[in-house]
Amino acid sequence: MHIGFEVIKDLSNNLGRLLGPDCEVVVHDFTNGLEHTIVHIVNGHVSGREVGGCPTNLFFENVNSICDKKEEYAEYYTTTEDGRTIRSSTTLIKDEEGQLVGAMCININITGLLSARSMLNSVIGKGAQEDAGTETEKFARNVQELMKHFFSEVEREVGKPASEMNRQEKMRALAYLDSRGVFQIAKAHVHLCKFFGISKFTLYNYLDEVRKSGSSE
Repeated sequence: MHIGFEVIKDLSNNLGRLLGPDCEVVVHDFTNGLEHTIVHIVNGHVSGREVGGCPTNLFFENVNSICDKKEEYAEYYTTTEDGRTIRSSTTLIKDEEGQLVGAMCININITGLLSARSMLNSVIGKGAQEDAGTETEKFARNVQELMKHFFSEVEREVGKPASEMNRQEKMRALAYLDSRGVFQIAKAHVHLCKFFGISKFTLYNYLDEVRKSGSSE
């Protein structure tokens, strides 16, 4: 039986009240694209996001893997850019035909709890100390902010700003961004063409070469 978004919103409100102000609950609706997916959020101060925002970088990097494995949820620890440790769980929402239509994400700020980990281990969960900080999750307020994060990331990866990259370096950068799921974002090519200073035609020529090269390895 398919459960509607209104029921999930009610559930998120109850979870937010039950788990307190350090627990953010986000409801995403993917039926109208991936640029403005947040349709409901409880305790948004945890990530600084609000209704109308977009998914995080880790969503774009991992959603295909989750779907391919036919898993319904993913649990992970991340560190925010300001150093807070977040324990997260994402539950996928599917329609009656099994198609992905949304997700409910729970993000709990456990920074304070980690300082008392010996007493609160049952709350934090095993492996939190070892796993925390292995990935940085960008809680972007909108797609523009998320793209800036990806662009900063790829410039660090290549070792120079996009304006100084040659053809091969731009292709390397595109391969990196493609692996991060950037092309799942609607109109990503508009941001990418501006970032690299290339035409749409050149962008997709580069991308074709990158993907063909990757599939032949």
